[in-house]
Amino acid sequence: MRNEKGMIFPMTVMFSCVFLFCLLHVLCLYEMELEFAKDEQQSYEADSLMQMAVADIKASIASHVPTQQTNNGMFVYPNGRAEYSWQQLSNDQVKAKVSVFSNEGVRYTAEFTVSFPNLELLEWKESF
Repeated sequence: MRNEKGMIFPMTVMFSCVFLFCLLHVLCLYEMELEFAKDEQQSYEADSLMQMAVADIKASIASHVPTQQTNNGMFVYPNGRAEYSWQQLSNDQVKAKVSVFSNEGVRYTAEFTVSFPNLELLEWKESF
C-alpha cells in the first residue's frame, strides 16, 4: 500500500484529460459534418435551380427562335433566380449561357448548345 500512495490522483487526471480530448475531437468532427451537410444542401439547391432554368430556357428558345436571333432575361424561382442569354448560331443550333444565384449566395454558371427544333443538348460547359 505504501508504494501506491499518490498514484490515484495522477491516473484520474490523465484519464480525464484523455476523455476530454476524445470528446473535443468528436465535437470537431460533428461540426465538420454539419458544415459539409450545409454545403451539400446549397449545391443541391443550385443544381435544381439550374435544371429548372435549362427547362425554361429551352421553352423560351422553342417559342422565339423562328422570329428572334438572340434573347436574354431572368427567371425568378422560390429558392433563387436565373439570368440567361442565348443566340442562334445556325439554323439548327442555339447557344445559351445561364447563371443561377441561390438565396444563400451560391452562383452556378453554365453554357450549353442545343439543337433546333428538337432542343436536345449537344454541348455543356459549367463553372461554379
